[in-house]
Amino acid sequence: MSKITTSLLSLVLVLAMSCQTALHRNVAADYHISKNAQQLVTWETKANAVANRSNQVIALDHFEIPMRLLEKDIDLNLEASIVDSIVFEKNGEKYVRWMINPEDTKWFLEVKAFLDKNGVDSSTHKFFDAYLTASRSMILVNPENGATFSLKVSTNKTGGNWTDKKQTWDDAKQIRTLDKWMTQATENMETKNMVVMNEPLAFGIKELDHGMIMRSLNDVPKDGHYYLPGFSALHEVEGARIAKLNGATNVAEFWDKHYNQPLAGALAEFFAFTGTWYDSPHSQNFLIELDKNMKPTGKVVLRDLGDSYILTDFAEKTKFSNIAKIWDQDNVLTGHTNSKVGLLHGNSPPSWLNATQYEQYGKNFFTAFEKRFSELSGVPAEELNKESMEVWEFSYIGKKYDTTTPAWKKFFLNANCMNGERKTIAGIDCPDFYLKKQKKVDCVGNLGDILMAQ
Repeated sequence: MSKITTSLLSLVLVLAMSCQTALHRNVAADYHISKNAQQLVTWETKANAVANRSNQVIALDHFEIPMRLLEKDIDLNLEASIVDSIVFEKNGEKYVRWMINPEDTKWFLEVKAFLDKNGVDSSTHKFFDAYLTASRSMILVNPENGATFSLKVSTNKTGGNWTDKKQTWDDAKQIRTLDKWMTQATENMETKNMVVMNEPLAFGIKELDHGMIMRSLNDVPKDGHYYLPGFSALHEVEGARIAKLNGATNVAEFWDKHYNQPLAGALAEFFAFTGTWYDSPHSQNFLIELDKNMKPTGKVVLRDLGDSYILTDFAEKTKFSNIAKIWDQDNVLTGHTNSKVGLLHGNSPPSWLNATQYEQYGKNFFTAFEKRFSELSGVPAEELNKESMEVWEFSYIGKKYDTTTPAWKKFFLNANCMNGERKTIAGIDCPDFYLKKQKKVDCVGNLGDILMAQ
């Protein structure tokens, strides 16, 4: 890429960043999108090599559907401000705001026909401020209470290479099941690299197999951390800008250290705690946590966990042993893993990252993954290292691990211990090796809490 082209791209991106706080609502609002959430929108839409999309606010249309007509699965600990943004009362009955993706011209018509069939007003309403992302998900802001979250429904048009994505209720149920497992499994486990974007709310129209699922943005709406999408880190202009902002002289090496290798640690933790691996582990599903100065913290945020392989050898030795029965059977594995990562899969490589460096990313990824996974599981690193690596240029790099060896079987027997439990599923005390992976109990703090409650 020429210096002139790169300079023009830089100018366009800078202008986009400078305009990112503009809000064009036709009605007065008490709350607008936060600085860090708007930055996430801009990265999603402007620092994406595959698709350049609008980062401006949209007055989103939605249907109002009586809750009695819907399936639901809501985390009881979900913030009331978010629940109240989606569920409201009208004429003494609870209703749900069922969002319509602004790019969809197909699937919302099925929902409209369903409402007409059931004698429900199928006119649309506007309430939320919405923003597009690189995919079908949207970032929504409640203009009355400031609640900000991600949400996805069906659409026949998305950004990038993905088109006609129906969000099914079956998939939403699968996502919620894994989300519950992840929440419980990690509550008492120590993590170094992994942060999860939970998906604590889902609604469905069973008859149509339509789903609507909400995803948390953690502390981004409160301007805590920045979340940089993985594809933005590997973007020609923005990836280089942030690397240089942090004093880097070699951009490829910077993102190997601050994205590729921390991601390996995060996926090692995800796999060690759930026996689960992404079906499509590309940079759309990963975000790099940055502090207020845009310095990487060493943590990588995982999202869209439902699109994953489940290893039954592990799952059947936990309290969530039934998960394999409801999972997409094409993604249920036993006796081996299908471990891969594709940082540039579905995307275009920047000029500062060549094919040789990308292959080295793969080698460094699996070295870091195997080291961290061995620390957690007890499976010897040398046993993991011996597996061969497959490379697809600027796409997926993968390994398959044989999980039938004695070391793996020992790990599976103690799977429940990796879910923060003190005993295995067979009722045997967890070995100290696995107990040490759990969070330490603050006895003094707990005693204080008890005394204060008296």
